[in-house]
Amino acid sequence: MFRPYIARKVLRFRSVRLRRSLHNYETESSNPLPILTHLSPSSEKSSKSFPLYQNPIKNSEYIPLNKETLNSLPSDENIQRELKLRLTKKTIENLPELTENDLKNFYSDLIKTGISNNNEFIDKLKITNDSSNEENLYLPLNKKEKNEILLNLENRLLSQGQFENENENENEIHNIDSLNSIKKSINEIPRHYKIFSILAQLVIPDEGPSGTSKSPAGAVQPISHSGMNIPLGLVSKREWNVLFDEFIQKADARGAEALLDVMTLHGIPVEEDKIGQIISVDATAGRVDEVGRLTSELAQSGMQINDNHKDLYILSLLQQNPSQPEIAISQITSAEIASQPYPQSSYKVILKHLTQPSPIFQPNSHSRALAWDLFTNMRLVAHPTPSRELYTTMIKTCADSNQPEPERARDLWIEMTESEKIQPTREEYSAIIRALGSTKKDYLEAFDLLRQMLAKHHDITYTPFAEGLEDIPKFSEYVPTLETFVGLLEGTKRAGDMNRARWILTETVKLARTGQILKSKEWKDGIDADLLSGVFMTYASWKPLVRRGVVKLRDQDEQMTETQVEQTPDIAHSGQVSVENQEEEWLDVNVMEELVESSSHNSQAVEEHPNSQPDLPLTPQSSADALREATALFQRLLDDIASPSSSTDYLPFKNVVLGPKLINSYISVHLAHSSSLASTKQVYEDVWQTVLKLTNGEVKPNGWTYMQILEKCAHGNRGGINDSDRSVAFEWGKLIWEEYLKWFEINSKKLEEIIEPSIKERKKWLMGLGNRQIERIWKSIIKIYALHGKNNFDIKKSFEIFENFYKIYSPEEIIKSYKPFKIINEFKIKSSSTTNLLEINVPPYLIFNDIKLLYEKLLKNDDNDDENIKIKNKLIFMIKKYEFNLNKRRKFRFKGIGQNRELNKIKFLQRENNRRLISNEEENYDQNINDINHVD
Repeated sequence: MFRPYIARKVLRFRSVRLRRSLHNYETESSNPLPILTHLSPSSEKSSKSFPLYQNPIKNSEYIPLNKETLNSLPSDENIQRELKLRLTKKTIENLPELTENDLKNFYSDLIKTGISNNNEFIDKLKITNDSSNEENLYLPLNKKEKNEILLNLENRLLSQGQFENENENENEIHNIDSLNSIKKSINEIPRHYKIFSILAQLVIPDEGPSGTSKSPAGAVQPISHSGMNIPLGLVSKREWNVLFDEFIQKADARGAEALLDVMTLHGIPVEEDKIGQIISVDATAGRVDEVGRLTSELAQSGMQINDNHKDLYILSLLQQNPSQPEIAISQITSAEIASQPYPQSSYKVILKHLTQPSPIFQPNSHSRALAWDLFTNMRLVAHPTPSRELYTTMIKTCADSNQPEPERARDLWIEMTESEKIQPTREEYSAIIRALGSTKKDYLEAFDLLRQMLAKHHDITYTPFAEGLEDIPKFSEYVPTLETFVGLLEGTKRAGDMNRARWILTETVKLARTGQILKSKEWKDGIDADLLSGVFMTYASWKPLVRRGVVKLRDQDEQMTETQVEQTPDIAHSGQVSVENQEEEWLDVNVMEELVESSSHNSQAVEEHPNSQPDLPLTPQSSADALREATALFQRLLDDIASPSSSTDYLPFKNVVLGPKLINSYISVHLAHSSSLASTKQVYEDVWQTVLKLTNGEVKPNGWTYMQILEKCAHGNRGGINDSDRSVAFEWGKLIWEEYLKWFEINSKKLEEIIEPSIKERKKWLMGLGNRQIERIWKSIIKIYALHGKNNFDIKKSFEIFENFYKIYSPEEIIKSYKPFKIINEFKIKSSSTTNLLEINVPPYLIFNDIKLLYEKLLKNDDNDDENIKIKNKLIFMIKKYEFNLNKRRKFRFKGIGQNRELNKIKFLQRENNRRLISNEEENYDQNINDINHVD
C-alpha cells in the first residue's frame, strides 16, 4: 500500500524543485540569458523574464480562405518570372551599357540563329561513332565513281586467275577460235554479274551462286580460277554496297537477293535496309507474291515489320498487272476492322495512285471519287487528323483540269493551316496554287499565296545591317519551283493574262540562272517544256488590246505616231490588267530584251522592224505584237537547243526537251492571232520540218496536233472564218485528214499490243486518241466538207464520213462499255454519290448539234430526189440511235445496275489474294522444314 503513496510524494517534490530552479535561473551568473538579436541596442531591457518571445500582433482584418483569395495569389509562372527578373537585374547591374553597334551585332546574330528550324538538316549532322554507320562518313557516289570501283574490284579478282593456266587449257582446246569465242562471251557478260559469279565460287566451290538465286547471274558459266587464293575479307564494305546498288539500279531483285546470300557466306551481316530495297524493287514491278514472301521471312527472322514494308506491300497490289486498287483498299479496310490500321503513308500510296497520272494509270472521275471516299473513311475510322503529306495529296486532287474543285482545296488549306496549325512548306504552297489556278476566277488568289511564299523566303534570308550584301541571291526552302510557276500558268492561260505569264517567264529564267550558280537541286535543270507550253497557251488565249486595222502609223520622217486604240469589250472578263496601273508596274517586263536579245549574235530570233519606235509600250498591244514576241521566243528556244554544249554563254532553254505538246502550244499562238490561214499553214510546215530535223525524226505530230488544225479549219478565229481563207481551210483540212487516217491506223496497231487496260488508256490520252478527242476530230472534218464544200459531191462526202464513223463506233458500244461504279462496302462513310459522277469509258458518239450544219445543207439542197430524202432520213435515224443509247446508259447509272456483280467480284479477288498468300507461307514453311531435315 505504501509504494504508490511514496511514488506520488516523490513526483510532487521533484516538480516543486524544478519550478524553483527555473525561477532562480535568471539570477545565476553562471548561466546568463543570451542577447536577443532582434532588439536594437537602444531598446530598454524588459523587466519580465517570461515569456522569452512576444506573442505576434493580432491582425484585426480577417482574410477568409476562399476561391477569390486563392485566385489573388501569384501563380507559379509569375513567381518564376519574378525570380528570373531579379536574377537578371542582379547579373547585369555591374555591366556597361551596350552601344549602338553592339545592339546591331546582337540583333544580327539573333536573326541568324533563327534562320531555319529544319530537322532534316540537324539529322544530317548526327553522325555516331558506331561502326555500323561507317558509310555515313562517305559522300554519295556518282555513276562514274561507282563504275571505277566495280572496275577495280573486277581487275583485282581476275588479276591472278584469269586465263592464268591458258597453256594447260590449250591442250584441251584444239581450236583457237573456240578459245576466242569463250573470251568474247565472257567480256560480253555485265561486270556486276561477273563479279557476283567469282565471289559466289569462292565460298561455294564448283557450285556457283546460291541455290536460291533466280538471277540471270546464275546462268553465267563458271570461270576457271585454278591456283587463285583470295581471302574472304578482300572485298570492302563499300565495294559490297556499290555492287548491291548496281543490282538494284538494274531492277534485278533476285540477283540482289542472291548477292545477300553470298555476302552472308563471306561473313558480311545482312542489313535490314538492303532487304527493304529488294522489296521496293519487287513492289514497283507489281510482284505481290515476292513482296509477301520477303515480308514473311522478315517477320520469321525476328525483324520488325515497319511502316515502309506495309507501304511497299500496298504499292505492289497497285502496281500488279492488271492494276486493281479495290484489292489494296480492301486490305486497308480489313486492317481497320481488326483495329490495326495501316499508317497514313499507306493511305497516301493509294490516294496518289487514284488521283495523279502515272505511266500505268490515267485518273478519271470514278477513281477520284473513290479516293475521296477512302480519305473520308480514314478520318472517321483510323486517323482523324491527316498528315501534311495527305493534305498535300488531296489538295492536288482538286487541281485536275477536267474536274477542278478550288473551293474544296481552299477548305483543306484553311483546315491544315489554321485548325491543325501545320506550317505549309513549298510543296503545300505549290499544291494549293495549282488548285486555285485550275479556274479562271480563282487564279489571282494563287498569286496572293505566291506573295506569302516570297514573304516567308524574305524573312528567312533577311540579314539586318548587312551592308553591301543586299543584292547577293540566297535560296531557302520557300523559293518557288517549276511546279509552282506551272500552277500559276494554269490560271493565266485560262484567263489570257499575258502580263503575268511574261513576268513568270522572266522570273523563272532569273531563278534558273541563280540556281545553277548556287547549285540548287530544284533549279539545276533550268526551265522545262511544261512551263514554256503554259506561256505559249497564254499567248494563244490572250485577247489583244488593239484590234487589227485600227492602228495607223505615219511615215518615218514624222516625229509623232498616231495610234487609235479601241479596247475590246472582254478585257475586264479576261483578267487582263493594264500596265498603266501603278500598283502593278512590276508586270511590265521586256521579254524581248531579257530573253531574246541576250542570245548570240547569230540568232535569228530578233528581226528589227524598219518602222519600230523606241517609245512603244513593252507589253504587246495587238495580235501582231504577240506573234512577233512568241516567234522570237520559240526561235531562241531552238537556238539554245541546237547550240554546242561547250558554249560558255548562259542558255536558259538548253535543257528543254522538245515534244508534241510544246510544238502544239506554239502553233496555237499562230492559229489564234495570225492574219491569214495561209501564213499559219506555212508556219506549221516550217516548224515541224525544223523539229523533225533537230530531233532526228523522233518528235512527230500526234492526235492533239491534227485536232487543233481541223478545228481551226472548221471554225476559224473567234469571229469566224474569213471568206479569203475558205479555200485554204478546205484544202488544208482535207490534207490533214488524210495524214490523220494514216497516223491513226499505225498507232492503233501499237495500242492493240498493250494488254493492260489502264496503261492503254494512259497511252491514248497522251497520244490524243481518247474518246472525246476522236469525237472532235470527226466532227470537225464533217463540218469542213459541209461548210466549205463547193457542190453536192462534197455534201455527200460529208455524209459518207459520218456513215463511216457510225460503222466504226456503233451506238451499241455505248451500252456494251457500261461498267457499274466500284463500291467498297467496308466504308463507314462516303463523300461522293454515284449519280453525280461524270461517265467514263463512253465510246465516241455524235449528237444532232454536231451534224446540224450537214442537215441544214441537205435541207437547202435543190435536188430533192429520193436519194437526198433517203440520206436525210438515214442521218436522223443514226443520230436518234446514239441519243437513245445514251439515255439508256444514263438510266443504268441511276438505277445502279450491276453493282452486286461488282461487289461479288471484289470479294472473289480478295479471297484469291488471301489464299495465294497462305499457300506461299505454307510452301516457305515446308521448305524450311526440309532444309532443317537435310542439315540433320
